[in-house]
Amino acid sequence: MDNRGILLISGVLALLLAATTATEYLRRRPSGVDASTLATCRSRLNAWWLLFGSLICALLLGTIATVFLFGAISFWAMREYLTLTPTRPADHRTLVGVFFILTPLQFLLVGLNPDWFKSVFGVGTYPVYSALIPTLAFLILPAGVAASGDPKFFLERIAKLQVGLLICVYCLSYAPALLTTNLPNPKPAPSVTTVEAVDLEEKVVGTIERSLGAMRTTEDAENPEAAVETLKQGDAVSTPRRSLASTNLSLLFAFVFLTQLSDVAQYLWSLTFPKHKIAPAINSNKTTEGVLLGALTTSLAAGGLWYFTPFQRWWQAALAGLIIAGMGFAGTMTTSAIKRDRGVGDYGALVEGHNGVLDRIDSLCFAAPVFFHYVWICLR
Repeated sequence: MDNRGILLISGVLALLLAATTATEYLRRRPSGVDASTLATCRSRLNAWWLLFGSLICALLLGTIATVFLFGAISFWAMREYLTLTPTRPADHRTLVGVFFILTPLQFLLVGLNPDWFKSVFGVGTYPVYSALIPTLAFLILPAGVAASGDPKFFLERIAKLQVGLLICVYCLSYAPALLTTNLPNPKPAPSVTTVEAVDLEEKVVGTIERSLGAMRTTEDAENPEAAVETLKQGDAVSTPRRSLASTNLSLLFAFVFLTQLSDVAQYLWSLTFPKHKIAPAINSNKTTEGVLLGALTTSLAAGGLWYFTPFQRWWQAALAGLIIAGMGFAGTMTTSAIKRDRGVGDYGALVEGHNGVLDRIDSLCFAAPVFFHYVWICLR
């Protein structure tokens, strides 16, 4: 973890601490803020402390721990989802395969660097995790349910399984994929000072002169330019750059933060402008003004965090904020519609007084794959 990653994480923790302090202060003293709003903010803050605390610990422990964390969240979310979608006894073998084979395998493939497949199987650097569920699993699941011999509500049962697997497992897996994928063209580190640049130049020139003077082979003597180019590519004369690992770490943490920021921004703006509700029968908290202003807030915050991302231009980071806000809204509305269809208020109990894990990561699930591909488009 480089200085940028440390600074980003420290800033988010400071923001959480300030918000928690302010909320507790308003709860203990008479104020014009509605008590239910304060209770909602307090429960959300508790969930965010749990989420960001777990994520920071996982990032500090390394890639394997981070992928395992998201795999555990995915398993938990899938469990919550299936508790609302009753299954038949004939589906139990298929469910065992979903929980104990497909879900772990998806995150195992995410954790394996694509270069590993090239070294072991010689199949190039194709990200296999991108095709496991939408191709192989979506074809095998219907066959597995059909083999159970129970045709009743066949299409409905398959649709429930595939939607849950898509949202809770496949889409969420693209979040840790930001950490394990070799992003192209990471943004260079800040330029060195004039004194450091002069010193570096003197070292480079001295190294090249000594190396040219020590050449012994005729081929090297006849082609000094090639030797100089080789030396320039070495560590001794390379321009300081951010490592791929630190770039990916900052990008993943910034993505999770912006997703959660989008949720709270849309919620607070919707409370401020409660008149034009988008779909009150699905989600009574979302208003047109709230969603638009929340997206604008997220975009501005993303542009402000450009320094911590690999994007080459600030407007690319700002556009990423709009994408995160838009897809986060889509995720919230979709999971809310599922809950209303099943006649429940929340998916579970993440922490005391709050809702389930899927209620907290629905926007994360929908934003992760779109954001992942947007990063690749911008950096290619």
